[in-house]
Amino acid sequence: MKLVCDTNIVFSALIAGGKTRELILSDETSLYAPEFFFTELDNNRGEITEKSNLSEGQLKLLLNILFRDTEVVPREVFEDELELASRLIGDTDPDDVPFLALALHLDVDIWTDDTDFEEQDEVTVWKTHELLNRLNE
Repeated sequence: MKLVCDTNIVFSALIAGGKTRELILSDETSLYAPEFFFTELDNNRGEITEKSNLSEGQLKLLLNILFRDTEVVPREVFEDELELASRLIGDTDPDDVPFLALALHLDVDIWTDDTDFEEQDEVTVWKTHELLNRLNE
């Protein structure tokens, strides 16, 4: 299943691990992320390090392992969808706009546990528990 992976999924995988990590590493998911993904991670690196009890080196290694197969897409590739994405979700959370724009561009679903994405109906949104149920059918 092809999915745009929202940053809150990454936070969960780094901090709590468990099923979220398994889904990221699963052969049943092909993940995409806008390059802004790494900006959000950097902006929250201190909080992630603190909550995960990982050193900076351990965090970097885990990120490399988890996202070695994730395709990071430059903004220029999906910039034609940014205006629509902004109209759909920009007032709620401007940081979500690149994720929605990428999903629109690729015509794939979004994997997020962020309720902000529920305010739009252009792209199907999967919560982690829904994705687990779907892939375990």
